[in-house]
Amino acid sequence: MDATVRAPQISRHRRRDQKPMTTRTARRDFDRLSPVYDETRQPLDLETIEGLREFVREHGWTSVLEVGVGTGRIAEPLAQRGLQVTGVDASRGMLRRAHAKGIPRLVQGSATSLPFRDTAFDVALFVHVLHILDEPGSGLTEAARVSRGGVLALMDRPDEGHEPGRSSPPTPREIVREVLADAGYPDLLRAGPRAKEREILRNFPPKEIRIVSDREVTEPLARLLDGLEKRAYRHLLDVPPEVLDRALATVRNRVGDRSVTYRRSEAVVWWPTL
Repeated sequence: MDATVRAPQISRHRRRDQKPMTTRTARRDFDRLSPVYDETRQPLDLETIEGLREFVREHGWTSVLEVGVGTGRIAEPLAQRGLQVTGVDASRGMLRRAHAKGIPRLVQGSATSLPFRDTAFDVALFVHVLHILDEPGSGLTEAARVSRGGVLALMDRPDEGHEPGRSSPPTPREIVREVLADAGYPDLLRAGPRAKEREILRNFPPKEIRIVSDREVTEPLARLLDGLEKRAYRHLLDVPPEVLDRALATVRNRVGDRSVTYRRSEAVVWWPTL
């Protein structure tokens, strides 16, 4: 099957045995998030991009399938560095944003049933995506099927912010969750991406974890609420606007003009086989 589709089209290939998307709700959600996605996500720093590119170069890989390509914010700089990147995503809205950036190879499809033949690519790549999947194990297995070199994932540093017994003040996200729970929405924003990524690593131990960037960042706590205010996260999409507005106003008043300093560390994780 030819999985390469030139702009301006976005392919909607589907294998005969492909199951209905378990990500149907996620696809709908990310369609809704696509207009504000780029402006509410921090771009990868140059050190991270170069570290990821160097890992790929060391193994002699050139063709990369990015699973969950989204708006192409990762595929674009990788393609600029000479890699042949194909992007697949369930959300047509996100793919439109990627297409607008000039990314030529875009396919609509599910991470757990990829519309590509076996070993079609040198390597498959997830960038902060595995924690979103309902079945990350199925996503890893399917990505391994279509790649010769295995599966890569870019994740937050696995042990970052996870020192047993360490006490730290609640984050804005945690405060918002508490306020929303008081307002009758107790199940939102419970486990963040880092907690879910740690669980994935426990369940599917990789061959290698390489830290590619590690730096200290200071930013106003209020800025961390901006993405929540724009409903840039799936779990907030169905919260009534007036409820979310009241919650965020309460939290902004509580955090004031304080800043937070933390380490932003990212790692390349590699599973040669699964």
